[in-house]
Amino acid sequence: MQIKIELDDASVQAAFNRLLRAGRDLTPVMAAIGERFDDEQSPEGKPWAPLSAVTLARKRKNRDKILTEYGHLRGTLAYRAGRQQIEIGSTRIYAGTHQFGAEQGAFGRTKRGGPIPRGDIPARPFLGVSDEDRAEINQAVRDFLVGALQGR
Repeated sequence: MQIKIELDDASVQAAFNRLLRAGRDLTPVMAAIGERFDDEQSPEGKPWAPLSAVTLARKRKNRDKILTEYGHLRGTLAYRAGRQQIEIGSTRIYAGTHQFGAEQGAFGRTKRGGPIPRGDIPARPFLGVSDEDRAEINQAVRDFLVGALQGR
């Protein structure tokens, strides 16, 4: 004995097509992904290195904030969402120095002969993805695809 079932349901086919289209262009969900800056910690939750005495003496504003004096670095964090990825970064030339750190003199010397930077700068990662971020991103992707499946 053989049982054969055929399903010819336009609504099921339409739902699959919506799901396939949504999976090809995740721009809306990519645009929803952001970064944390105010917590003064790496994406993994490790606190940033404290400011040195030299930096504290030099700072005029926001002396209690790390990586923030006037807010330029935070203010230039931007993202570009694509169909399958998101790029996050800053246009500030010193963003990489703060992300990865730099040793005194790593960038040469000033016209007066002083080292650039004047002292060691510890890495203070502000870009990246934590385990918590991954869970939130996975949930956002699931919600997006369920919405597409349901025709939202």
